[in-house]
Amino acid sequence: MVRECARLFILASLCPGCSLVLDFSDGAAPHDAMADTPYTQAECDFMEPNDSLASPATVTAADTGPAAICAATPEDHDFYKFTVAGSAPVTIAITFTNRAGGDLDMKLYDSTGTVVSRSSGFGNGETITCPGQSPACGMLSAGDYVFEVFPAVAGSVNNYTFSITGI
Repeated sequence: MVRECARLFILASLCPGCSLVLDFSDGAAPHDAMADTPYTQAECDFMEPNDSLASPATVTAADTGPAAICAATPEDHDFYKFTVAGSAPVTIAITFTNRAGGDLDMKLYDSTGTVVSRSSGFGNGETITCPGQSPACGMLSAGDYVFEVFPAVAGSVNNYTFSITGI
């Protein structure tokens, strides 16, 4: 047994070179055991309700967030509609800090609800450039489009900012 900071720790040998530490104190949870909430309520509420393809929030190039995917159950998705005035190159990007339980992905839909492109990497953001090769996306013609931000894995939550250029 080891006494440290008025807490009682029991060390048990699990295997050679391994140990288990159990804390039976009445103190508050250690900092690293606190719930992981990488977002604020204001970020969760940004442009809500925008949780379905049928009811996206309308955005312009001036809108950037910050926003957040907050609810793990039921899973939160954010949908944003923008208008392309004429055939033009367009880039949609989301930026976030990729951490355990926080990877986000993005889809782009045309006005009929057909997926035009999808970005599902593992970095600190996702980008769709039209026209572009990776992910594939053709030149966008004039009209309305919707991009969706969603958890890469069920239960993922995270805050993010976004940008749209070329509209």
